[in-house]
Amino acid sequence: MAIDLTAIVTFHNEGILAHATLRSYLLSRNRAQASGVSVQMILLLDYADAATSHIVRNHPDLDGTELILDISVGDCGLGRNLGVGHASGIFVCTLDGDDLISRDYFQRHVEFARTTPGRLVLHAEIVVSFGATEHFSHQVDQRSMPFTTDMLMTVNPWISAVFARKDVFETLPYVACFPRQTGFGFEDWHWGCQTTAAGYEHLVVPGTAYFYRVKQSGSMNQNSSALQAVIPPTDLFGTWRRS
Repeated sequence: MAIDLTAIVTFHNEGILAHATLRSYLLSRNRAQASGVSVQMILLLDYADAATSHIVRNHPDLDGTELILDISVGDCGLGRNLGVGHASGIFVCTLDGDDLISRDYFQRHVEFARTTPGRLVLHAEIVVSFGATEHFSHQVDQRSMPFTTDMLMTVNPWISAVFARKDVFETLPYVACFPRQTGFGFEDWHWGCQTTAAGYEHLVVPGTAYFYRVKQSGSMNQNSSALQAVIPPTDLFGTWRRS
């Protein structure tokens, strides 16, 4: 029997924060499975430190079905691509190792995807930022909000936590950036451009929230911004037309 959803979570050096993150994600998994939505969890330990690895591997909410992989890629996009290669789900979602989600996040995403026609990439409706800053925002829904493709030339309207059919990630894998070596960054922004260029609509799932932990320093986005990185070349700009 096919698995409905594979959730790919990337960990680095989150330490004790990984405990709350896994508690949130695994609660959402259990609620989804209680409603009949099967969920595979893939936990990526990308150059993870000893504390983070210990917390992830020994978390009390694990049920033994999780796939935990030690990887050494040092790039968020390449890590997600590797996770997709191990995914058994019809759908895949990406998550970070220090964030939180609403309890029915997985269930609502799968149910929305099943009942909404179109070639879709889905996002949480609301992003609640906490930590170094505190605010919330609504993510852009291409069907219900003003949207033009030229928006993507200057801003990324979506966070890195995304949901789509597995074949979307296989057809349009993430591009490696390594900003210190290449000057390119923001792999999730680039992926949003690529999927938009390929004709996918980005919609939000009503009633879902993603709780995004903002660090004082050291996040990939902060590092890329400090280096004045730009996104890699994308098909969207190569064939850009005002919409």
